[in-house]
Amino acid sequence: MAILKSVRVPERAYGIVLWLVSVLLAAFIVGLGSLIIGDLPQVEQQVSEEQFINAPAIGKLRGELRSIEDRRGQIDDKLEIVRLQLEQAQKASQTGNETFQAWIQARTATTNPQQDPEVLARTQQLEQLKANERTAQSAINELENERLPLEQRETALHDQESRLQLAAAPAFERAMFWQELRVFMLRLAITLPMLVFAVWLVAKKRKGEYWPLSRGLVLASVYVFFFELVPYLPSYGGYIRYGVGIILTFAAGHFLIKNMRHYLAQRQAEEEQVETERRKRVTHDEAFKKMAAKVCPGCDRPIASMEGIETNFCVHCGMTLFDHCNQCDARKMAFFRFCMACGTTAKDGATA
Repeated sequence: MAILKSVRVPERAYGIVLWLVSVLLAAFIVGLGSLIIGDLPQVEQQVSEEQFINAPAIGKLRGELRSIEDRRGQIDDKLEIVRLQLEQAQKASQTGNETFQAWIQARTATTNPQQDPEVLARTQQLEQLKANERTAQSAINELENERLPLEQRETALHDQESRLQLAAAPAFERAMFWQELRVFMLRLAITLPMLVFAVWLVAKKRKGEYWPLSRGLVLASVYVFFFELVPYLPSYGGYIRYGVGIILTFAAGHFLIKNMRHYLAQRQAEEEQVETERRKRVTHDEAFKKMAAKVCPGCDRPIASMEGIETNFCVHCGMTLFDHCNQCDARKMAFFRFCMACGTTAKDGATA
């Protein structure tokens, strides 16, 4: 068997290379198809929600919103400045009050009547600091009162904008649906002939001389079907996709069941034929491979054996597995072309 494996190495390498050719061909076809399908949305103008909104109304509304935002921004800038001024006034007032309290305590301790005018002056300074604080707070209140109606109006305008967008949503969704459907139909028009041709190749050309190239097209078609067509199938709430899934599953099951019945009927018909006819359909290399796996080359069932008895025939289909050379009577595999003991060709006559 080791010799057989070494002899089959070039054949296996050749098969691997042919698979590589199939995969490469499929990759190039998929790459070209992806470029073509990727450019399909450019065939039509992209649909946007803005196309279905009342243009004059939304334009006027958004213009007013921009004006409100600009005015509110100006008020916010002033508020930031005035709040900073208020913070500084509060700190100055607090510092002045602390200084005044400390001075009052010192003045009470000395009870110097000459300092009464200074008390009045310091009190006036402290009052001025408080006035500055009240002025800043008043400015803040005025700006916030001016800002509040703007916020209320802005909220009302945003509500109007939302209503306009909601009113345009049904027309926009219909336009998007029809655009997606048209793009899908273009995809289908490109991929369907390819899929039909791939099915025809599988059905008619699996045993052909150029099957490795055909296999590349079939692999590309499978990829295109599952990754370029099915994900873009219109949903209709899931009804279309589930319906297509049911149809494809039913078709695949019907195809498999039909082929399995055909295969079983064919195997039964072959087993009813004479052995010479069945042996013609078994190649030399195929027979060696199945015999090495202890499987009958005629019916693919396990080769039965019993201790002390030579297994020369398949107990299931009766095919001769081992025979004896007419020249030297050596027991050999019935599929040997030459006797391994004396080199006599099998066609010179071998008997079971």
